[in-house]
Amino acid sequence: MESSCSTVGLRHSSCVIVLGSLLLLGSAGRLEAARQSREETYPIQGMAPRERIGGFVSIPGSPLPALPKESVKNAIAIYEPLLSGLRIVLGRTPTLARGLGYLAGLYASVGDFSKADSLYGEAKVILEEKGDSKDLGWVHNNQGLARLDQELYAEAARSFRSAVSALRPDDQDLFEPRAITLQNLASAYQFLGDAQASESTYLEALSLLRQLRKEGDPKYQTTRHNLAALYGSMGDFESARKIEEELLAQGLRGSLKFAVLNDLGLELRDLKELAAAEARLKEALALTTQGSQERALVLTNLAVTHRDAGDLDKAEREGEEALRLAEQLHGPESPSAAAVVATLGGIALAREDLVRAERLLTRARTTLSRQRLGNLGVLAELNRALALIAHRQGRREQVLALSREALDLEDRNLDQILSFGSEAQRLAYHSNAFPYDFLANMGEAAQLAEAVLRRKGAVLDSLVAERVFVRKSRNAADRERLDRIHALKIAAMEQIARGEGDRQLDEIARNLKQEETALARSLARPLPPQQSHADLAKVQASLAGDQALVELTRFQLFQSGGKLASHYGAVLIPSHGLPTWIPLGKADDLEKSIERLANRMERDGRGVLLLSSEGKPEEDVTADLRRLYDAVWRPLSAVLPPGTEKVWLSPDGALQAVPWAALLDENQSFVAERWQIAQVSSGRDLLRKVAGPADKTLLALADGTGDLPYAQTEVASLDRIARNQGWSSEVFVGDRASEVELFKHHSPGILHLATHGGQMDGNFEGMIGARLSKEPMYRGFVILGGAGKTLDAWKRGVLPPFSEDGILTAEEVGGLDLGTTWLTVLSACQTGAGEERSGEGVLGLRRGFALAGTQYLLFTLWSVDDQATAEFMKQFYGRLFKTLDPPRAFYEAQVAELVRLKQAKGLSAAALKAGVFVLTH
Repeated sequence: MESSCSTVGLRHSSCVIVLGSLLLLGSAGRLEAARQSREETYPIQGMAPRERIGGFVSIPGSPLPALPKESVKNAIAIYEPLLSGLRIVLGRTPTLARGLGYLAGLYASVGDFSKADSLYGEAKVILEEKGDSKDLGWVHNNQGLARLDQELYAEAARSFRSAVSALRPDDQDLFEPRAITLQNLASAYQFLGDAQASESTYLEALSLLRQLRKEGDPKYQTTRHNLAALYGSMGDFESARKIEEELLAQGLRGSLKFAVLNDLGLELRDLKELAAAEARLKEALALTTQGSQERALVLTNLAVTHRDAGDLDKAEREGEEALRLAEQLHGPESPSAAAVVATLGGIALAREDLVRAERLLTRARTTLSRQRLGNLGVLAELNRALALIAHRQGRREQVLALSREALDLEDRNLDQILSFGSEAQRLAYHSNAFPYDFLANMGEAAQLAEAVLRRKGAVLDSLVAERVFVRKSRNAADRERLDRIHALKIAAMEQIARGEGDRQLDEIARNLKQEETALARSLARPLPPQQSHADLAKVQASLAGDQALVELTRFQLFQSGGKLASHYGAVLIPSHGLPTWIPLGKADDLEKSIERLANRMERDGRGVLLLSSEGKPEEDVTADLRRLYDAVWRPLSAVLPPGTEKVWLSPDGALQAVPWAALLDENQSFVAERWQIAQVSSGRDLLRKVAGPADKTLLALADGTGDLPYAQTEVASLDRIARNQGWSSEVFVGDRASEVELFKHHSPGILHLATHGGQMDGNFEGMIGARLSKEPMYRGFVILGGAGKTLDAWKRGVLPPFSEDGILTAEEVGGLDLGTTWLTVLSACQTGAGEERSGEGVLGLRRGFALAGTQYLLFTLWSVDDQATAEFMKQFYGRLFKTLDPPRAFYEAQVAELVRLKQAKGLSAAALKAGVFVLTH
């Protein structure tokens, strides 16, 4: 499947025009730039519309009149002597202070910020003496706006915070001006890259306006649009799209309608709905006037959209017109012009006109480097594009320097998101950032290895680190907040299962984001960025001489005309020496092979009770195992250093569903017969201290439905083995194996679940199951005691409480406390299945148990045979308690069962019954 290469233009972002989303070569990263624009309520320097609910006000809510710059200068000349007279007549009164503030605003509008600051300072002193909070809030607010125009974002934020403090929260008459200053404070936070603070401040402003019943008011609509623009800048395109479409349905007019149409066009473009994006952008274009900044803005975005669609001629015409307008309005060295220049550079690159592309991209980079704050993501993309050009021209030293700078800039961006964003925002940002695509295309193995080690699984790691820290913390407030987060997630799941109450669901989602971002913010200082600890040298030092690490990745291969095609590749990292890059082929071809194998492996077994479709007849799977061996393992094994015995694998995308140990070579031998395969989520996991069990306790829950005799035998055998080794053991079977019982136990040394499991789909147990199947963290489940009654209730449309329904979803699993659990075993069907996210693992039970904190996780790739599973677990645990080394015990048990079953039952049966298991940590 090919998709267009993504170069984004300007985003009209509420209080800013964002020079974001420039991605020239496939990344969808977007960050705010430092250019301001104006709405009709703040028109004195009129550039492009600024969607700011308050703007520059003489009394909160009342804008200054629209005046040309020369008229403002004339007004200053008249107003200065009048104000001098007022000083004599009125003395130090609030009226004089208002006059001083008004004059300060005039000076700020013509760029004399020094004079404006002096007048604002004098006005503040008077108002503080007189205790006039309303006018004091106005002065602080307007001084903050002047500081935004000077790109003094931290100082602007301080001014807005002072304005908010002056406007008392207990005075309802001040709710609206307070909302105005909060909205402006949110814009300052956005420029500073603090997405969490920006979002929470916008939400506070919206809450005040809702209390005033202003949902249909332009101020409320504008603030919602600002919030949507923030989500778009973070890569959360779906959330932004939802808000923008809701706003349009309310019948907007004027500049707000233009801004919403323009931003919605960009959201649709980022979601690859190019025809719809073009339609919305053309609607926005129809609202512009000739020669306006708005026209330049939307023409740039149309150019990007047409470039993505492959219509390079149309894209170039629109880009050239946009550049002429931007240069006329703001000058050839302005950031606005630089954004259009960068877009034209991306178009030239798509045409393979490397000389012109380099000239344009270098020009854009030079301009934007002067306003570095707020342009980090854009500069990273420009560096990547220039690195690609240098690579094609054979300038290797320049390639390495530009690539290094791009990685460092992106790391700073990601650190901000991981430190302050909610879980959904972190995932949205990460899923739309492709930091290693350009390195993979250039085959720069060393830097690619470093990028993958820093980035892969970064969101999951950040969330796990937070939970580990909170569970160990003495701060009760943080622990309570973590509990509230889990409760809100379950409340959202229940609301979705009922299929009603969108308003309530929105409120839950809003509260969840606030709790998650507040927790992240409270932990930002004690939790350093994870990726800074994962450099290549440290990872190589952790590998023994007979070991190698293979980081697999899904990436976009650049093709002619700006097209992209999804491919897989691998970085081989030896214990010493340089890494090696191995291309593995088209994603479509590999993913079809993996899907075909999974379908053939699906059998009636421990999961038959809950399979929504009939079990498939026995088929020979050896051809599929051979095909995958040739496609992925043969090229990897060909470059393994001599003497390699153990290979650490970190899969990505659909490769996470490959039964690596069971792949077959040309001699009908399984990979596990030659190499020990051990899986990790990321190579960073090799740097974690591997400890033995902190607590020698075993908790086993089995056969919640009472129809799995071998599962009962399995846990009885496990109980005996554990007790013989001096462990304490608790086993619960049938109805006693309940969710309530599971949540009573905190961090057992080993948690073992032997029961039914599976994945819900659209046909699963009526409408309740169908609704839950749409979310990846609700879809995966295991069955515990009492589930039979719940399934009967679901068929009748009745929803029992989730906390005791016996159906343990991945979302609920995330609320377990397994912070010191050594090993969790999911002895059930399809427990490793879920929604594969490139760079972020599998959303499902795997992720739920990782968030719960378990150190090692043993799961299954497809349905399992009840009897064969019981035998495998007996072999595994017998070795585990002797060695206390889960990877070694797992490898020995799996290879022994593969060989035994191959000899007794044949290759297909061996792969089916023993190749299904995976251990990761």
